[in-house]
Amino acid sequence: MKKVGLICEGGGTKGAYTSGALQALLDNDVLLPYAVGISAGAENLLPYVSRQRNRLRVTGVESPCNKGAVGWRPFLKEKSIFGIEETIRFIEERAPLDYKTFYESSTQLDIGLYNMNTGGIEYFPKSYVTKDKALIKAACALAILVNPFEFNGGLYMDAGLIDMIPVEQSIRAGNEKHLFISTKEETYSRKPAPSWQLKLANLKYRKYPKVANELKVRHLNYEKQWNIIKELRDQGNALVLRPSMDMGLSRYTTDKEKIGPWFQLGYDDTVARIEEIRAFIN
Repeated sequence: MKKVGLICEGGGTKGAYTSGALQALLDNDVLLPYAVGISAGAENLLPYVSRQRNRLRVTGVESPCNKGAVGWRPFLKEKSIFGIEETIRFIEERAPLDYKTFYESSTQLDIGLYNMNTGGIEYFPKSYVTKDKALIKAACALAILVNPFEFNGGLYMDAGLIDMIPVEQSIRAGNEKHLFISTKEETYSRKPAPSWQLKLANLKYRKYPKVANELKVRHLNYEKQWNIIKELRDQGNALVLRPSMDMGLSRYTTDKEKIGPWFQLGYDDTVARIEEIRAFIN
């Protein structure tokens, strides 16, 4: 096997698709040597690295449907639209991370964060994942929707402000090929941030003006990262797994009747292409 990187983007509760895809990879013994995750992609990759297939369903389907996951309840308790603290507590109570297997796993893991003070992206290896889950909380702290978290002596939030698709980190890690799991349908097109969002960012992050500046060009960064993926794919060095149909979900969907089938779609789409994946990584 050539050195292959597994890339997982964010997408809020749409990350259930990634959970299903990763469970299919585990069920078919596709154990890649390297993985990198952003936002929900980082949380999803924990059980892939620790080989806990059942935790993937808890992460992708059950936790988003928890009442403390999205909406007024987390806003009142955590002052955020997404309840990161409650979501992580929910997952750990039902499917605790197997730290021993996680640390000893043959899969290396990098998780991206946005440094509020420097305005840059930093990646941390799995050794920084501790029982307080500070790294994961910061990784899932979506701009505007979730307050930043303190981690490793700094203030951080979701790296998806800049690195929505962490393909360049996979390249820096020395990978020759890249398996990218996207939560976005084929018809998806990232549009420029609306003016209200930029105004809110300027208000919320008065001390961190780079945040609003990055929001202005976020759609351009996304296009740039997708173009890198496309170029690698044209060269035979990238394979993209993405939803085969649009099931009407958004990053805020919390309806189990919708998220369950979305998880299953991720699983089924991946199983349908498993021989293609095997040929690609070998």
